[in-house]
Amino acid sequence: MSSSFTLSDVTVVSVSYKSAPVLERMLNSLPDGVKVILVDNAGEDSEALKALNSRLDVKVLSPETNLGFGRACNLGAREAATEFLLFLNPDAAVEPGSIEAFLEAAERYGPKTAFTPKIANSDGSPNFKRRSVLLPRNEWMPRGWPEEECEVPVVSGAAIFVRRAYFETVRFDPAIFMYHEDDDWSLQVRADGGRLIFVPGALVVHQSGHSSGRDDAITRFKAYHLGRSKVYAFGKHEIPFSKPKLLMQAFGQLLLPHNLISSRKRAKHLGFLEGVRRPHRDYRSPKDIKKILRLPLWKVKRELSRPFKQLRPLPSRIASYLFGARYFDCLLAHRSKFTEGQVASNGRVAVYLIFPGNGLLESHLAALNYLNESGYAPLVVSNIPLQSADRERLSELSWLCIERENFGYDFGGYRDGILTALKRLETIDRLVLVNDSSWFPLPGSKDWLMQAESMDLDFVGAASNYGHSRVDAADFRDINWNYRTTHKNFHYCSYALMFSSRLANDPQFRKFWRKFPLTNSKKVTVRRGEIGLSKWVISNGFTHGMTTGIFDLDKVLSGLSQEEMRKVAQDIIIPEAPQLSKLRRRLLSENSSAEDLASFVLTAVAGQGSSYVLPVLLHERFGFAFLKKSPVWLNEEASDTTIEFAKRLGGEFGKVIAAEATEVRRKRAPGFADPEGILEESAAS
Repeated sequence: MSSSFTLSDVTVVSVSYKSAPVLERMLNSLPDGVKVILVDNAGEDSEALKALNSRLDVKVLSPETNLGFGRACNLGAREAATEFLLFLNPDAAVEPGSIEAFLEAAERYGPKTAFTPKIANSDGSPNFKRRSVLLPRNEWMPRGWPEEECEVPVVSGAAIFVRRAYFETVRFDPAIFMYHEDDDWSLQVRADGGRLIFVPGALVVHQSGHSSGRDDAITRFKAYHLGRSKVYAFGKHEIPFSKPKLLMQAFGQLLLPHNLISSRKRAKHLGFLEGVRRPHRDYRSPKDIKKILRLPLWKVKRELSRPFKQLRPLPSRIASYLFGARYFDCLLAHRSKFTEGQVASNGRVAVYLIFPGNGLLESHLAALNYLNESGYAPLVVSNIPLQSADRERLSELSWLCIERENFGYDFGGYRDGILTALKRLETIDRLVLVNDSSWFPLPGSKDWLMQAESMDLDFVGAASNYGHSRVDAADFRDINWNYRTTHKNFHYCSYALMFSSRLANDPQFRKFWRKFPLTNSKKVTVRRGEIGLSKWVISNGFTHGMTTGIFDLDKVLSGLSQEEMRKVAQDIIIPEAPQLSKLRRRLLSENSSAEDLASFVLTAVAGQGSSYVLPVLLHERFGFAFLKKSPVWLNEEASDTTIEFAKRLGGEFGKVIAAEATEVRRKRAPGFADPEGILEESAAS
């Protein structure tokens, strides 16, 4: 079968790090017609690379710094204009007919497909990537090449053939400098519904490990990034006990006897240990990584004890997973106090979770009035005991009020409210979960409940988090916005959720909440609650979405002028990311371009979530109805911006929000300064 595509539809992208000596062999193996993009990561070989081969259309890119393998591939792909890309290591050679075999295979598969060839070592033996440390053993394939064309679990970064348009949607994770980027990318493709296909008619001979030299400094540099990438990739894909395992592996390697006679082995194992211990270091060349001659005894003891410290909370987490709900139901639930309210029950229930540590606030009453006016029967759950006056006031605005022991954080309270509603009502027409971690509904916002209802979905959130991989502040220009619900930690934010009748009355939904593993670990609660609930809904086939669509946030920002983007960057809230705050100050002082400012904003949203970072833009342009409270006390700069925004909201409730924010700041962050008179002005209003 012939292909309608030709060799001119293919661009070979190769990343060079002092690879000029081996690149000529690779270029000579390529057929006429293909285009070539070489990314010179060393920044030293540009002239030599340009002179290598005049037979082909070769373009050399010279970034200002060593980008690492994945980011360099992303750069090369951006510069390509052909239908297909072939990512190829510089120490590989393509056998005749191989690219044609790729093109023929591409005709038979959909656009969301990547292809891998037969990869052979220089002696002709199979070099097939049959497994990955990120996959369970039951997904590993037998040794040697498959006998025929088939789907494979992962592809090797030494040679990947893919449509350029699809790669633009699923790029290499820029957080991975070198190693395991191909494993991670393979899992991204699979999570996106794509396929990975082995093409036996394509053959690439790979002289592995020779593209950048083999001296001790290079060996130590590579080993550092291997350790660093393992830490990142294992954490990203939730490999259990990854850091203790890697530390034990690193120290075990140092005890091997060949370290005594081989300087290269010592460099390799010391570099790997450094990568596992200090994955935050940003080494871009062998010169950056200092020679590790010895480790002080106290450091050895500290690192050896670290795995045991990390294992210490494991028994309590297992116990809470198995017995947390049972513990609360048997020992704590009887202490809960139920107060019947004056609002008639109906099939539209809004569980409103509160923690009124300073007593019932005007914002609590405003939220309850909004729920009542929208036709919902509020079921208030307080995670602390109430004053009698507050209890009486709440009873006037609610169907039921529950005061409970604060076990399980928000999801413990949600659980009590949901199970109570399901027990008291035959059916639920619609169920809403909201809490007082945000002020809502903001003056001038859209009616969130009406928005959520109109979407006619089973599960609707006001916003979501972690639909995009995090990007280091230093790499903000490399962000390729690809927000999606298939990301590993994607979840709808639990401060505002709506469930349809079909979902709320499903027996498995009741079971989910009855057996929900309560814990008093906030981090674990987020994982089991916010992330766990979203994953449960999605995996069970219920329809879902959010009223604040940020999937096209990059397009929204690209439509803004430089001045408008500057205003957006000034107004974003960064509660807990010093590097992002520092980057913003630099970009604003340098009067940076709209493109740089947009990339910065996208990087901030990817790391901290749109509802924290972009409340001003979301409110002004999309009528977003919520303002998170925690930035008021987490960071002084974020606190200033939040209170300033509250002052601009206007109306009586805007004044209420500004006054409450001011009071929270006084009590929870008394050390924050007030250079602009923000607190006094808010208090006066």
